[in-house]
Amino acid sequence: MNVYKKLMLLVGIAVVVIVSVTIVSLRHLTTTFKDTGQELRHIAEESRQIAILERKIDELIQTVQDFVMTGDRKHMRAYQSGDAELHRALISATEHGGPQERMIVANLNVDVERIRKKAERIFALQSPGRGQQALAANLAAELNQLHAWMERDIVKYQASNAAEMQGLLEQIDRNDLRVHLLFLIVLLTSLSALFAFVVYFHRKVSVPLNDLWNGTEEISRGNLDYQVAVRGEDDIARLGGRFNEMAQRLRFSYAELEQKLYERTHELASLDAVALTLSQAGSLRDMLDKSLLRILESLSGIQPRGGVFLCEPGGEILRLMTQKGLSPEFAQRESVIKMGECLCGIVAQTGELLFTEHGCDDQRHTRSVGEESHSHIIIPIKSRGIVLGVIFLYPQKDFKLKPSDVQMLDAMGAQLGMAVENFRFYAEVKESSEKYWDLFENATDILFTMDASGRLNAVNKAAETFSGYSKVELFGKNVFDLLTDESVETARRLLSSGVYGRQWTELEVVKRDGARAFVEVSLRRLLRKQQSAGYQVSARDVTEQKKLREMLLQAERLCAIGEVVVAVRHEINNPLTTVIGNTELLLERYEGRDRELVARLEVILNNALRIAEIVKQLQGIRKDQVVEYLKGVKMTDLNQK
Repeated sequence: MNVYKKLMLLVGIAVVVIVSVTIVSLRHLTTTFKDTGQELRHIAEESRQIAILERKIDELIQTVQDFVMTGDRKHMRAYQSGDAELHRALISATEHGGPQERMIVANLNVDVERIRKKAERIFALQSPGRGQQALAANLAAELNQLHAWMERDIVKYQASNAAEMQGLLEQIDRNDLRVHLLFLIVLLTSLSALFAFVVYFHRKVSVPLNDLWNGTEEISRGNLDYQVAVRGEDDIARLGGRFNEMAQRLRFSYAELEQKLYERTHELASLDAVALTLSQAGSLRDMLDKSLLRILESLSGIQPRGGVFLCEPGGEILRLMTQKGLSPEFAQRESVIKMGECLCGIVAQTGELLFTEHGCDDQRHTRSVGEESHSHIIIPIKSRGIVLGVIFLYPQKDFKLKPSDVQMLDAMGAQLGMAVENFRFYAEVKESSEKYWDLFENATDILFTMDASGRLNAVNKAAETFSGYSKVELFGKNVFDLLTDESVETARRLLSSGVYGRQWTELEVVKRDGARAFVEVSLRRLLRKQQSAGYQVSARDVTEQKKLREMLLQAERLCAIGEVVVAVRHEINNPLTTVIGNTELLLERYEGRDRELVARLEVILNNALRIAEIVKQLQGIRKDQVVEYLKGVKMTDLNQK
């Protein structure tokens, strides 16, 4: 955007100016400080060299004076050594010093040369302390005078250095002031650039953006007529123009949305009215009649006439179930149409909503007889993709079908389709339930249902007759209360085994009058939402069958006893006759001869006779008689043949 480019350009120029001024000033200041530093170092070095020369000259003068005072030759040697060092120092000062320093050193060289000559004359004296005292004193005085001149030159040089140093310090102060001025200039320039940037930003960005913000606030409060003031031709101004266009479009969109919301609310109210009618209807025909009336009242632009066709179970015929505003002749003539015939049959066949502005002129409208030209809206009644019928309506001439109308009419057809399917399903379920209940109630077997804890919740007539309890008494009663203790354990094992509907289990039941009876039961688990909801029990009264089985078993046992008796009589009597006869012969033979043998033979004979008596008693057994043996033993072990 141009405004941002201008802002960036302004900021860039300000930064470049500030940086350039700062760099140039800092470079100049750096050079100045560098030169000043070099001069300071040079002055310091000159002062150090002059100080060294001054110290060495003082040492030489002192050596000469010591020689004059003492006449000791060691002072001469010391002078010579110091003179050599002074000579080297002068050469070094001359080579490394500046013009002023070289001039001072040249003057010092002249003075040093004079001092050297004076010193040589003094050292040439054989004994300054003897006879030449006056000459030595004069030479020493001249030497001191030369030294004083040199001191004055050095003082002048130091004063010159001090003045030069003061000038450098003043220059440093001026440079410091220039640094502060430069900082102030940079600061003022930066503040000026910042102020200019802020002013420019405020005028070009903040104010327009604030106007846009106020505009958004006004629009958020619902003032869609608010317009932002547009200033200039930059990007912010164009943004304000776009904002005004957006507000205008939003106003138009909001108006359209309100209209659509009104229409949608009307559609929802119509759907709710139809749904309420469907929920309050009694029979299928009553539901269709009220639904058609509600549809005609709810829709705008529709003539107050129409009807509903439903498909017959075979799917080949549509039957007129209800109509409003149509003549009896029309209802009689159009009471039945074929699938695919005329416009209603085509919609029932295709399952697609149909709207024709000139239905009577449509070639597909094959059943028009002397009717005026009119429009048609035919809505399929569908449930789960299956067409169950159609609704036909007659719009007014200026009616225009909108997409929202199509959605609403399809929704009404779907609602009506679900209601029709529910009515039919309810009728089927009701018929099936009545058949099941009739089978349950009138079954010859004992049938009942119970929950998981064993409480009865439904019993049939056979259960009522068998137990002696009424249905009211049996409802809520625990089935285990009707069983003996042994059968309760058996029933619990049956419930916990999980074997249902595969086998019959015998249980003993205590009736209301205290009589006991036997039943065979079979279980089937009842499920609700994949969870166990109880059991359905089938039972058969097997009390008489159990008695017949016991009588048959008794007869089989008695038959077995008869067979045993015949076998005993045949198999025992023949050998027993031989035993008895032979025993009697032996008794006659040995009577009076062998008492012990006779006693044993008598025992054998008595036992044989006893056996014969038992066999004789077996011949008198009847079917309902229990045979008693000797010593009170009953013959009851009849399980084996």
